Amino acid sequence: MKRRYLITGFLIATLALGGCTNTGNKTENNKNVEQTQSNTKSDPKEVYISDLGVKYIMPKTWEKAGIQETIFEENEMAFQFISSQDLKSVSEMTKKIESKKVEDEGVIDEEAEGKLMDQYMKKMKNIGYIAKLDKNKASDLLKSEEYSKYSKKDKIGEMNNYEYYFIYNDKVDDSNLSDASKAELKNIESSINEFKESIKIVDPAKEKPNKTVEKAEEQTLNGTVEFKSKTIQGKNIDSSIFKNNKLTMINIWGTYCGPCIDEMPELQELYKEVKANNVNVIGIVSDTPDEENELLAKSILDKTGAKFDNVIPDKGLYEWISKNVKGTPTTIFVDKDGKIVGSALVGSASKDDYKAKIDEVLKSIK
Repeated sequence: MKRRYLITGFLIATLALGGCTNTGNKTENNKNVEQTQSNTKSDPKEVYISDLGVKYIMPKTWEKAGIQETIFEENEMAFQFISSQDLKSVSEMTKKIESKKVEDEGVIDEEAEGKLMDQYMKKMKNIGYIAKLDKNKASDLLKSEEYSKYSKKDKIGEMNNYEYYFIYNDKVDDSNLSDASKAELKNIESSINEFKESIKIVDPAKEKPNKTVEKAEEQTLNGTVEFKSKTIQGKNIDSSIFKNNKLTMINIWGTYCGPCIDEMPELQELYKEVKANNVNVIGIVSDTPDEENELLAKSILDKTGAKFDNVIPDKGLYEWISKNVKGTPTTIFVDKDGKIVGSALVGSASKDDYKAKIDEVLKSIK
């Protein structure tokens, strides 16, 4: 039941908005995930999960199928599949739930979310797990109900007082799937051994940081940002605040998005530094209104020291985000009238990159 709860919030948010995006790479919330690029663009990326102490290369067939990776309690990583056809159906259900939640000012329809989760769990198929098990308990854990459903429990290494296993079935259960979805799943099955052979066990204490610094992507967005709502702190706020500054940078983020949270302290520093240039910084919490997410957002802002205003979208703003924002974080810039100026940045960026973008956009405003 605990896993179901962990997945639900992330599922709702990612299906409604398109996922947590960091220049095209998914990153689970609050987990240390690094990707190192090979010498050529055609070569695959090696993913490093420092919390778990593993590296692996995702097969091209898995990338194409959109395999989802989820870390549970820093000792297990699941690889899951839902076909594009089924994902579309679940996404449509999600959008209806989210629209109703906005109309009801953040009140959660638990019955509707329960039905969504049931539908998702029926269509989602577990491909396998990388499990980090205590050496003294590994034998018993492998016999547990959780893992007994899997015929393959291949030991892939040891580190410190832990044993690592890749747990899977040669044949994944394809019940409740269409013929097209079964064909997608068959391609995934053909690459299971390729994936298993790519897994390496590494000691985070001995691993040198090798993080790829990627630039946020630029995206053209048009329109005028308007809203009348409240901040996460409960203050009344509306789009008339734009008139107080020559330029306002708006960071659209989600409580489920690790890169969004990681950049929050630098956004606070930026907020203080650009005031002198008649520039303001605000946030919009994309997975609100929602009672639980509002509490989580407040906690995140408190922990990261972010003091700038963070807005709960009203219905109009929520609908604009749903139609125009493909992932979080997305950062847009508006003038005194709330009109979007310059290009948007999709993905996290450094404080210096944001400052450079602000300088660029300021030059375009008369």
